[in-house]
Amino acid sequence: MPNHATRWAVAGLVVLCAGCGTSSTPESTAPPVDTPTEPPDTVACAPYAGTPTTALRYFEGTMHEHTSYSDGDILSVPADVFAQAKERGNSFVGASDHSDTLDAGVFISVGSDCFTTPDGLLTCLTPAGTDSLAKWSATAEQIAAASDDDFLAIRGFEWTSDRFGHINVYFSQNFSNAKTDGGYFATLETFWSWLSRAPDAVGAGGSATAPVPFGGGADGLAHFNHPTDKCLADDDPGCDWYQFELVPAVVEQMFGMELYNGGGRRDRYVDSFHTALDRGWRLSPIGSEDEHGTDWGGDGLAKTVTLATDLSEAAFREAWSARRTYAQVAGTHLEIAFQAADHPMGSELQCEPGTAVPITASVRHTAGGPFAGTLQLVTSAGEVIAESATEQLSTTVTSGDTRRWYYLRVNNPDGESLAFAAPVWIEPPTTP
Repeated sequence: MPNHATRWAVAGLVVLCAGCGTSSTPESTAPPVDTPTEPPDTVACAPYAGTPTTALRYFEGTMHEHTSYSDGDILSVPADVFAQAKERGNSFVGASDHSDTLDAGVFISVGSDCFTTPDGLLTCLTPAGTDSLAKWSATAEQIAAASDDDFLAIRGFEWTSDRFGHINVYFSQNFSNAKTDGGYFATLETFWSWLSRAPDAVGAGGSATAPVPFGGGADGLAHFNHPTDKCLADDDPGCDWYQFELVPAVVEQMFGMELYNGGGRRDRYVDSFHTALDRGWRLSPIGSEDEHGTDWGGDGLAKTVTLATDLSEAAFREAWSARRTYAQVAGTHLEIAFQAADHPMGSELQCEPGTAVPITASVRHTAGGPFAGTLQLVTSAGEVIAESATEQLSTTVTSGDTRRWYYLRVNNPDGESLAFAAPVWIEPPTTP
């Protein structure tokens, strides 16, 4: 499996392999796919002012991994995840053990093997060194040891409410636990308050053993996990985070939603994605492994591609905040360019109502070779407004008086999705 770090233009700019291929898979030397643009003479949209697209590189990696620190393999630690995923050619890993067992002093594991044999139970109930007594800080140490110029390890946790839903948080100094902040059954308000509160600000939620006891998580970036999977009852109004009720205080931090989880569930979550986007969340697609065994970084599990300048925490914070990701189904390795009026995926465009806005996309396999399938441009309520049976799509949309989103769906010849690229949002200029 290649190291999936690629640099190339989002719509016809220079492509450059990052030089990390393995001997088993040759690097692609194919020229970039030219994306037809054909913009009108005047595009009345504010110019793109984000990270230059010429500086962006495409990094494929893994998200949502578990170890003995919660309910994963009872003999593993995050360092094992990082080492194996890196060896298998992934460029980054987001570790996210459940915060239920991350408090200092809570050394137990709760993986399935704890309950199959007496030896397994003994392993799970016995401290395995000082790291198991301080899992949150030990994860930070293992991340620092694993990360270098060619690989980024990211610390995170999974906030686990089996009523409202699960949420992964990355980069935060502190953490919170749904079992103690009221989020498991009672309320979401405490978690939203924690996520919007500064790390050094003490308040509801958080943990007494976090670096700042009961400090907030406003330095974190988060995504919704496997929607519809954690509803105790279909008629519970709290299901799926109160049906994706918009929380303005955390819109910027909630950067994504899982569109793939594990090795299957190919199109299971797409309706939830549409609902959340229609309700005002600005979400980028995530492909998560959610691995509780030891197949971290395996080709049979979904992946996320991040468009960033390099493999540093600062670059990934910027990329995820800008919503520059796409999700890929297991075993699919694609290079996707998607933009609107020179703005890359994830962008917010301000365009005068009535403006003809060009939208272009192109897809190719990371290892080279022709792409077979369809590209679809999807908008509000899941309406498909343009489709191409080739590796390129070019169309024009007209901006209106209200905000609207458009994302790219990539399908195989049978119409099943292979990837979802982050939307672009087009809205009228703001009034001074």
